[in-house]
Amino acid sequence: MTALNKHIKIWSIRLFFLSQIFLVGFGSYFYKRPKVNLGSITIVNPYYAQIANHSKDIPDWLYTVDYFTFIFVLSFGIILFMTIYYHTNKNIEEKNDKKSIDIFIRNIFIFLYPIEEYSEKQIQQQLKDLKGIAQTNHQKELLINTLRKVHSQTTGKVREKTDYLMGELKYRSFIKAYLFSPYFNNKLFALKVIADFQISGFEKHVLKLTKERNEVLHSEAIITLLKLKIYDSLLFLVALKMKLTVWDINVIIKTVQELKIVNIDYQTLINSEIPEISTLGIMLARLNNRIDFKSTIQKKIGSPSNLTNEEACIAFSYFSRNEKDYDFMIDKFELATAKAQFEFTNKIALISNKEKAIKFLNWVVENQSFTQKVQALTFLLDLDISTMNKYKNSNNPLIRQSYYQVIDINI
Repeated sequence: MTALNKHIKIWSIRLFFLSQIFLVGFGSYFYKRPKVNLGSITIVNPYYAQIANHSKDIPDWLYTVDYFTFIFVLSFGIILFMTIYYHTNKNIEEKNDKKSIDIFIRNIFIFLYPIEEYSEKQIQQQLKDLKGIAQTNHQKELLINTLRKVHSQTTGKVREKTDYLMGELKYRSFIKAYLFSPYFNNKLFALKVIADFQISGFEKHVLKLTKERNEVLHSEAIITLLKLKIYDSLLFLVALKMKLTVWDINVIIKTVQELKIVNIDYQTLINSEIPEISTLGIMLARLNNRIDFKSTIQKKIGSPSNLTNEEACIAFSYFSRNEKDYDFMIDKFELATAKAQFEFTNKIALISNKEKAIKFLNWVVENQSFTQKVQALTFLLDLDISTMNKYKNSNNPLIRQSYYQVIDINI
């Protein structure tokens, strides 16, 4: 949608609601009065004479019904008109966008994959022609977005050419305008372009956008800072005391993996007082198999933050290697969240000390929730079927139900 159409749509919706408020508020007061004085202005009701002539025969409430019926019909007509207008306009825009994108792709690929080497003069003419096609802001947005997609899907010299092409288009002021725009979509577009083409000079404003309440914009601003590589590690998250969401954590991890960032200060992240940053550090340590931080992570088990506690338990179970680790998990089992308890049970059930494993599984069957009972009985079916069979006639109905569910699944 073009910028003009965005403005029209936003203001038409606002005007529609304002008109409804006016019609319901002022209109319902005005329609049965001969005139209304607003300071020095007098508004005369042209329909009052008709209403007054019939008021003896028709009760007031019927006029009220008639008036609100008029508002309803008028509103329905406006909504119908706006729906048809925007639907038609959207179809036209989509057709025009498709034509523009086809032209951009064709010209970009001629530039990226020339049949023969071009002279500097020919290259400048191609750039001039490409810029000439994109006249409006919307067309510039389509061109940049097309180039950005090509850039993200190519490597080597071709990718270098897309960087060169982006620089030669000289759209810096356009990107700046979008970054400072009041519209969410414009800001998001600008952040993606800045991140993908690593355009410098906007770091301070991008940093401000990390404080945005909008989660998508907030996350994209953090990812942009990572991709710009203006910080050596993830420690800027700690230094700036950033408040992360679960969405942020997952997006940051995905970006770290894509960028192959290795200089991560796990210790500082894990020990952060901000639970979400601590969780991020724990998850990164687990995903990168940094078992050397097992003892640091172990200290986070029982954390007041459920998120940190859960990830610490999962990471510790992942790193557990010896009898001491298994004893710790058994001892701290009830501090773990349901998801972490599931991981603990999976790990303890497979230890070499079968006697300890069976004893623990029996405890889970007798003391934990239905799903955990089923999980423990499933392991007992393989480890010690005779012990499992004693639950067939248990006095506890949940245990009996768990037993028969496991038996039915494995028959």
